[in-house]
Amino acid sequence: MWRETCRVLSAEWLRARKSRATLAGLVTYVAVVLILYLTYYLAVRRSFMGIPTGFYLSGAVLSAAVTPMAFVGVLLVAFSMGREFSSGTISLVWARPLTRRGWLAGKVLGSVVHLKVFFVLALVLVLSAAGMQLGFSSLMEKDYLIHGAGSLWWSLILAAALTWVALVAAVTFVSVPALYIASPGGTIAVSVVAGFILQLAAGWDALKPFLLSTYLSAPLAQFVAMSKGLPMTEEWGSLTRTCLLGSLIWMLAGWFWAVWIVNRKEVLS
Repeated sequence: MWRETCRVLSAEWLRARKSRATLAGLVTYVAVVLILYLTYYLAVRRSFMGIPTGFYLSGAVLSAAVTPMAFVGVLLVAFSMGREFSSGTISLVWARPLTRRGWLAGKVLGSVVHLKVFFVLALVLVLSAAGMQLGFSSLMEKDYLIHGAGSLWWSLILAAALTWVALVAAVTFVSVPALYIASPGGTIAVSVVAGFILQLAAGWDALKPFLLSTYLSAPLAQFVAMSKGLPMTEEWGSLTRTCLLGSLIWMLAGWFWAVWIVNRKEVLS
């Protein structure tokens, strides 16, 4: 299956390189990140929110950028899979000596790799700008050290890594509606509604630890609180276990559900 997956990945890479939509999407997302950064930077400099440190500014901007990034992941999966069905090319693709599972893995991994470019670019832009303008220093209250710079760096790296794992889980799970609906527009609509429902469900404390939206938002939200010197809702060890385990469960559930669908999917339409 790995050889087939690599073939699909290669095809996706060539298609992305030739597509103007790829560049347009990247430019649009960079513009969104820069707008978020400018908004938070002005608010911090004028003491409207937070504190003027590079750690707080980076965490706040990246936390705000998670939702647009998750939407980018939805778009990538929706168009990568949906256009194969809507254009009718899926019949030709599956008629080749290519297993359906290999095709699915290539599509999911292609979207993950594509999304990672957006993720890394956002990290580089935000951290570079915040470092040059505010710097990354230890959090002090007069002569009292609250958090050292090293501790803040490790917490930021951990929060970003946990967020990335949750994004991969989201991309994997979106393949389920993409295969069921077989239309980019329908997949996007269903995913947006599902995201809204998850946000509402997060209001119930009993459900919150099991929601994918929690794993997307909680790590960076905790880092933002830490960077301001506020009490953290839970220890990093506990949050790490919850987010990793929860993201892994959602990822595996999405993968096996998608495999079940793709193995039984009719392509008559």
